[in-house]
Amino acid sequence: MAAAVQDPNRAAVAFGRQAVPQLFEQLQQRDAPCSLRVLTSLCDLVHEPERLYQIVTGGNRAEPDTQSTNRAAEGSSTADPSRESFIAQLQDLLKDEDPSVRTKTCELLHLLTSHSIGRLALLSSSLLPPLSDLLDDSSSSCRRNVHLVLNGLAQMPAGAQALLMLVPKLMLKLRQMEEEQEEEEALLLSTLSSCSRLDPLPALASDGVPVLGHTLSHCSPNICREATEVLMAL
Repeated sequence: MAAAVQDPNRAAVAFGRQAVPQLFEQLQQRDAPCSLRVLTSLCDLVHEPERLYQIVTGGNRAEPDTQSTNRAAEGSSTADPSRESFIAQLQDLLKDEDPSVRTKTCELLHLLTSHSIGRLALLSSSLLPPLSDLLDDSSSSCRRNVHLVLNGLAQMPAGAQALLMLVPKLMLKLRQMEEEQEEEEALLLSTLSSCSRLDPLPALASDGVPVLGHTLSHCSPNICREATEVLMAL
């Protein structure tokens, strides 16, 4: 029987419950090629509910216990040591010198925010400030993934509330957007719309009306539509 061929773009994944803990151990090597392979494998595993929970909790458990589920439902900010360890690793990767590592880390975060437990974990972490710093990243792919993460969080009230502190920065980014950054601009406007429906004051205090009025002259109908949604929220 021929041996299975290992994908060079992915880290080897152990069987069963050892898969996620093993990948986290490899992340500690702080080697860009290794980190990319591990992050790619984690992005694959996040689609499996049991592995998703392991990823969010630092790889220690395959299934949520009753107390953890209740804390998540109540929005408790009680820190889980294993979760903090995982979040700390991601924070370091967001500051990695390699843009590919930063991009892949944001992709993993985007996949995590597709699930309620992932959104809760991110909101209870200290990742939002370093994540928002990547809005100015040199990599367009990284910036796009950051906007996807923020937009995913903004779709839930707790996420929009947490992002209100970033509205001034988002308004500044909107002023600086170039025509060719259409996808980023649409995502940014969608995030602003969700935040402004919750509380319009941060956007209004950042000259939101004149900035958005200027955006209405954009050549893209999609951008104009998103800008109109924000103005309606204001």
